[in-house]
Amino acid sequence: MSSNELIRVLITQPFTSKLIQSLQSISSRLKIKHVPTKNPEDLEKYWATVEVLYTAKIVPKPEQAPCLSWIQAHFAGIEHLLKHPITNQAQLTTASGVGSRSIAEYVIGGLLSLNHHIPSFLEHQSQKIWSSKRLQIFVPSELQNTTLGIIGYGGIGQEIAHLASAFGMKILVTKRDTSEPSINSWQFPNPSIIQHDFVEKLYLPEHLHIMLKHCDYVVAAVPLTRNTKHMISSSEFSAMKKGTILVNISRGKVVDELALIDALQSDHLRGAILDVFETEPLDAKSPLWELPNVIISPHVSGLTPNYDQRAVGLFANNLKRYLYGNPLLNEVKIKRGY
Repeated sequence: MSSNELIRVLITQPFTSKLIQSLQSISSRLKIKHVPTKNPEDLEKYWATVEVLYTAKIVPKPEQAPCLSWIQAHFAGIEHLLKHPITNQAQLTTASGVGSRSIAEYVIGGLLSLNHHIPSFLEHQSQKIWSSKRLQIFVPSELQNTTLGIIGYGGIGQEIAHLASAFGMKILVTKRDTSEPSINSWQFPNPSIIQHDFVEKLYLPEHLHIMLKHCDYVVAAVPLTRNTKHMISSSEFSAMKKGTILVNISRGKVVDELALIDALQSDHLRGAILDVFETEPLDAKSPLWELPNVIISPHVSGLTPNYDQRAVGLFANNLKRYLYGNPLLNEVKIKRGY
């Protein structure tokens, strides 16, 4: 790539003009076109010359975009792009880590909510009940001196561990590669020291059952791949202690939903906090809606009013790397699946 050659960048997300200007100011070599749209037809006239694409879902066919060499995804989840033929041509990077702080707060907030009977409080409040048995039925559970197991220790898992440690929780994690996290994963500027300092023990995925038997709470924080689909099913629930709480903020298909329902209805699990489901929206007939020990949210745990600003910060970092031919952050290994 010539040092003076223009790089044509197409952005399809509805970013503010201020954020777009911050990207344009990176280099005079960048020629940025901002076309916020969800309609593929709006982009057809740009495909022939675009070299860098920032998108949530819309991507071209390879023959439409002969110059395309890099796609920056707006979200961490990119399952919809993995099998697209354009990934044989263009490098793919994700926004992994951008929503991790919000997700970590969601996890801790959910655990506190179940432990302190917030759903029951709201139910009693709606019926104007001041229970005479309140001192017995509303005894809380504390997070301090309990054990949290985190399945998957990327940016989200690390942020969860960071917050959980402040509550005095013992942290166990499973990680595919138990060496230091890749230097090419995006993190917040000036991050806290969260890599391994808060973790009492790291387990390989094949030792998941060993970890589960020690946990009071389990959080699924892995990407969805061939290896992680239904990685939490009947045998995993059986490996958990009676009274465990499960949190799923990864992907719905990581957990076998029928096995989860059985574990909840049999009271083997004390509860579940679920932001993702095998089929979304969750079917109105699902028993999960009616279970009193379940908190359901509609796949929103990663939302934050700061998402766009952080995502553009990640993209800006990667644009600078791209300009100088350096490795990009959050690069997807297609065969691996994330």
